[in-house]
Amino acid sequence: MRAIGRTAVAALLAWLASSGPAAATDFARQNHAQVTAFAKLYGVVRYFYPGDAARGIDWNRFAVAGVTDAQQAHGSTDLQGKLSALFEPLGPGIEIVPETATFPALPVDAARQPLVAWRYLGFPAKDTPYAGERTSRGAAGRFVGIASELDARPLQGKTVRLRGSIKALKQSTTSGLGLWLRTDRNGKPPGFFKNTDDSQVHDLAWHDYAITAPVGVDATILAFGFTVSLAGDATEPAAAFRDLRLDVSDGHGGWQPVAIPDLRPAQQPSQAWSLVGSAVTDDTNLSWQQAGTDPGYLVVQQHGHAVERMLFDAPPVAGKSAEFALGAGLKARVALTLTDAQALPSADRAVALQALNARLAGMPDPKTAVASGAAREADMVVAWNVFRHFYPYWDVIRLDWDRELPQALADADKADSRAAQQRALQRLLAPLGDAHGTVFDTLGKKPASLPIALEPVEHQWVVVATHVPGQARVGDVITAIDGVAMPQAREQAEALASGQPSSLAWKALQGIEWGPPSDSHTFGLKHVDGSVGTVTLAYAEPTPPAAARPAPIAELKPGVWYVDLARTDIALFTANLAQLASARTVIYDVRGYPKDFKVSTTLPAHLLDHAEHAKWMHIPRYIGPFGELAGYTDLGWDIRPAAPHFSSRAIFLADGRTISQAEAVMGYVQDERLGTIVGATTRGVDGNITSFEVPLGFRVIFTGMKVTHHDGVSRYHALGTAPDVAVQPTIAGIRAGRDEVLEAALQLAQ
Repeated sequence: MRAIGRTAVAALLAWLASSGPAAATDFARQNHAQVTAFAKLYGVVRYFYPGDAARGIDWNRFAVAGVTDAQQAHGSTDLQGKLSALFEPLGPGIEIVPETATFPALPVDAARQPLVAWRYLGFPAKDTPYAGERTSRGAAGRFVGIASELDARPLQGKTVRLRGSIKALKQSTTSGLGLWLRTDRNGKPPGFFKNTDDSQVHDLAWHDYAITAPVGVDATILAFGFTVSLAGDATEPAAAFRDLRLDVSDGHGGWQPVAIPDLRPAQQPSQAWSLVGSAVTDDTNLSWQQAGTDPGYLVVQQHGHAVERMLFDAPPVAGKSAEFALGAGLKARVALTLTDAQALPSADRAVALQALNARLAGMPDPKTAVASGAAREADMVVAWNVFRHFYPYWDVIRLDWDRELPQALADADKADSRAAQQRALQRLLAPLGDAHGTVFDTLGKKPASLPIALEPVEHQWVVVATHVPGQARVGDVITAIDGVAMPQAREQAEALASGQPSSLAWKALQGIEWGPPSDSHTFGLKHVDGSVGTVTLAYAEPTPPAAARPAPIAELKPGVWYVDLARTDIALFTANLAQLASARTVIYDVRGYPKDFKVSTTLPAHLLDHAEHAKWMHIPRYIGPFGELAGYTDLGWDIRPAAPHFSSRAIFLADGRTISQAEAVMGYVQDERLGTIVGATTRGVDGNITSFEVPLGFRVIFTGMKVTHHDGVSRYHALGTAPDVAVQPTIAGIRAGRDEVLEAALQLAQ
């Protein structure tokens, strides 16, 4: 990375010192304007420029390099030159000109060629329903998987080893071959996934591969197999597989074999192996080949041309580009569609592309460069762009997002630690109104909790559960945090929280209750007896203490039952079906995240008297920058009535802890009129999350899809579900050990 010379730095510092604060402010404003110009170009190119060379770029390092160049530019002309030099190696169709200039006419390509353009179904991230791909580039990102699975429960807590031999049969498949292993957990994201991509040998010989992995104590399925990428014109065997074996460690250095299905489908017809993957067509098949004394092998074969399967139906438009202002006296035009020939890396750019990649590879690891102002500003550039192009709620969140970037850059300039940078990123998220919005430090230790649980009660923060009653008691009121008196401390915490107004305290408390194990907070307390004091509490607990509630499923009074979705799994729920069906009233506690997704979908099935097919989840289909859409992929849970039907009266408890999947349940309650809601407004966010990582190694989580009411139109985001009967706990009730929301429900049950 280029650096400003010492003489230039000394001259700059001397000028700023002699010119005073106004000059320093003007310099910072110009600096941020130039970085903003780079940022606006960066996002469009990173996510929507379809050239092949762009796929190999380390975009987080590129962001740091671009911020550095923008900071060092001396005026508009110099900035134009630096940006052009930075982006030019990626391919044709990226142009930066003065804002008063006219773009040159676009060349006309008369030859009929496949068109390459980006298509996104939401913002893609691992273990999410979202994906991104380029048209006419499917083979590079599509695969056939040969899959089988076993019951993982006998292997829970043990280490397994998967081994197999693989051979590419065509030069086109010397990349994209692998062995894979995954553990699934009931109703949760995969516990483990690994493949052998990083150890693949790219030739036409047999090679042995192995994966060793722990099986989690909650794993239910062990899935495994081979993968192979298929070329679009594959007409003969592409890859061969044999000698697949699974072993389990005996804990003493030895391995014991685990029985798995035979790979030889011709000799042992079976449903044990299946073809999965985006490249599978009706002409893709498995066959066993064996000649003479050769032990034989399984091959993947595909006859005819693989059909181009797009994420959704939105054919690219020839010659499409985006023109937009960059600021700092510049504007840009970026090609959004290229022909196949244009998208291929060109020989005349090869040297420049090699130099760019060498520059990026030679940079210090951005994750460890929090002292670098360029790295901190690059975090903001990346995060700002993801939201600019992929946040699904710009139609309901009224916010001038362009104005947020300079402030975010200023916040990054002042961040003097990783914790301060994390707070700066959280402040960028705050105005989006997204209660899912969270920033994690991937370089930090696994978060731990305080030994107390807090809730917002009567506009104050109150201890509602404690593991340290000698230091903080149930009913104690927080009067200060780390020397900052309330309510100022609360306002500072809520400034980092994203969500609808009534949920900000809950979101802020989540940030207080969880933190790095090396950290602590000093709280000022007003005790139950009226005395005051301070206590320092460290993050040392695996989970926060829980306020007292009845058993997960219990009969509270004759004919009145209670079900806590946060502590009930499907086995417990199923075991109590008869009692719940015959109850007079059932109180469902949804003040927390459901423990088991199956309960969330099964409960409405027992309450509904009709099949429902509402489409209330909407995944955006992005076809261009700045939120350009080709509609949505609309989804719902499609629930059918299940026996026994619950004819009992249903009462649901909700408040600011009711979030995401819990709000999906409440959406059914409200829109299908399944019961009475008691308590307070829910958090106001639902739908699967997605995430991305910024250069300094912070992972940013946000909502990746649009969720509406069941009519498919009415807004739900940042509004939530309001109660039919509003009930707010009181400090006196907390101190008396009462659950006033549950008490109100019991009164209704009478």
